[in-house]
Amino acid sequence: MIRKQIKIPLNEGQQLLLVPIGDIHWDTEECDQERFFRFVQWVKRQEHRGAIVRIIGMGDYLDFASPSERYKIASADLHDGSYISLDKERLARIREFYSVIKPIRHCFLGLLTGHHHHLFFTQKGAGAWKGKSSDAWLAHELGCSYFGNGVALLRLALPHRQHLDVLALHGNGGAQTPGGRVMKRIRYAEIAPTAHIVISGHDNAKLAYPRSGLDFDHGSIKRYVIGSGAFQRAYLEGEEAGYAEKMGLVPADLGIVVVSIHVEKRAGKWRVDYHCSV
Repeated sequence: MIRKQIKIPLNEGQQLLLVPIGDIHWDTEECDQERFFRFVQWVKRQEHRGAIVRIIGMGDYLDFASPSERYKIASADLHDGSYISLDKERLARIREFYSVIKPIRHCFLGLLTGHHHHLFFTQKGAGAWKGKSSDAWLAHELGCSYFGNGVALLRLALPHRQHLDVLALHGNGGAQTPGGRVMKRIRYAEIAPTAHIVISGHDNAKLAYPRSGLDFDHGSIKRYVIGSGAFQRAYLEGEEAGYAEKMGLVPADLGIVVVSIHVEKRAGKWRVDYHCSV
């Protein structure tokens, strides 16, 4: 688990936009790269109008190798040259993705690892990154934290002693019904029952569902569970089907969920107000 407090330099009246992104699968035909380019431009426009944008990477930036596939490759005892070539090819792909998000690199709070990433095998192919994840390489280039492959419990420290607690994890398993996708995240919320926002990805669901409750000291507390969405299209035309089509999975709405956050004074007391848009 990663537990970290992050100070957000929010000015009075300024809007903070918290945006989780994941399940991009950049190096596949299914990736809607045009939509992702538009996302980068959208972030730049929000900053131009004065908002602060902060991004949490939810994993699966590239498509290469699931956990079982990584085990098979590592245990295949390939020639050294094959592992070197594999490292160089994967490094080229992650560099390509980095070049796309470089203009908004300052927005990233950190990156989680999902199911698809590359563990570098060789020093000749990856230098000092031998034995480390391509996601760790990406976080280093972005200048943000690497949250690893577990959960990240983040406290966004805001002005006037306000804060917002966020639990983020890549997630696992598939849910094919709207209720199943929500309930999976409700269960994740039990990991950190006081977190205001709980975010997971993996199943490509784009959703925001309230799970507000009562607190003795603070009265009503607003909470959300969020599915972070995806940029992975399903059911492309042609004879060769992708993963989602072969498995008969429900196609998901593409794009992002945005959490809009303000610190405001109401009835003489400072408070955090936040809303989710899908």
